[in-house]
Amino acid sequence: MADAQRPKFEIDFYQLVDDAMLARNRTDGCGFDWRWADARRGWMDDSTNGFAYRCLPLTIANQLGWFVTSPVGFTAFWRGGGAQGSVDFMFDRDPDFWKRWVNDQFGQGIVTWNMPFLLRTRPTGSKLLVTGPANYFRRHAQPLTALIETDWMTASFTMNYKLTEPCEPIRFEAGEPLAQFIPLAGDVCSDLERADVTYRRLIDDPDTYAKYTQWSNARNQFHEAKRQGVVRPDEWQKDYFLGRDLAGEAAPTTQHKTKLRPPVVKFIGQGHT
Repeated sequence: MADAQRPKFEIDFYQLVDDAMLARNRTDGCGFDWRWADARRGWMDDSTNGFAYRCLPLTIANQLGWFVTSPVGFTAFWRGGGAQGSVDFMFDRDPDFWKRWVNDQFGQGIVTWNMPFLLRTRPTGSKLLVTGPANYFRRHAQPLTALIETDWMTASFTMNYKLTEPCEPIRFEAGEPLAQFIPLAGDVCSDLERADVTYRRLIDDPDTYAKYTQWSNARNQFHEAKRQGVVRPDEWQKDYFLGRDLAGEAAPTTQHKTKLRPPVVKFIGQGHT
C-alpha cells in the first residue's frame, strides 16, 4: 500500500502518576524514564574493530521503539519454587516505597515492574510489542515478551523477568534499559493468519537459487581471502548495508534503513518531568 493510502500511525503515551512521584524518585533523571532505544550495546562496542555493528539487522533491531529504564537499583534472590513471595528484594533505597512497584506478584520466580505508563495506538489492529531490550543480555534473568492490543485496551501492563537460577543473586541497576516498547502499525496477527505460505527446496526456484549461490560463493571467497591475508581483517562486504545485491542492483524498496530517526514527541498538558 502506498504511503499516501495508509492510515496514519498514531501512538499515545499516558503518564499514570503525577510528576512529583517521577521526579522525587529519579537519581538524575533515570528511574522509570523512557527514551528512544539506543543502537549501541556494550558487548558490541567490545567486538574486534566494532564488527558487530556491521550487522545491520542487529543494529536496526537495537533502536526499534522506546526503552523504559529501571527505576531503582536492587538485588533479587529467588529461593526456588513457584509460590508468590519466594523472591527476596534488597532495594538500594526506600524499600517500603519500591516494593509496591517491583515485586513477585505472579510467583514462579518472576520479577514484576508495574509500569507507570499506558499506551494507545491507532489504526485499528495496531499493537504494542513489549520485550526486553534487544540484544541486551542478563545472567540468570530472562525478559518475558508480550504483544498487547493497544488499539482498544485502556489498562496498564507490567514488565516481567523470569529468574532462571534459584539461590543466585541477580542485580538490576537504576537507569539501565529494562524494557523495549515496539509499536506495530499493522495487524500482525491477522496478516499472518491470512498469509500465503510456501515451502520448497531452494533448487526448485531457479532464480532464487542462482542469486543465493552467487552470494554464497562470493562470501566464501571473501572469507578465504581474509584467511590468506589478501584483505585486511577490518574489511567487510557491505552489500546488505548499502541496500544492494551482488550485481550492484538496489533493493526494490524505498524503505531500506541504516538508521532509525525517532519520531517527534508532542508533550500535551502541564508539568512534564
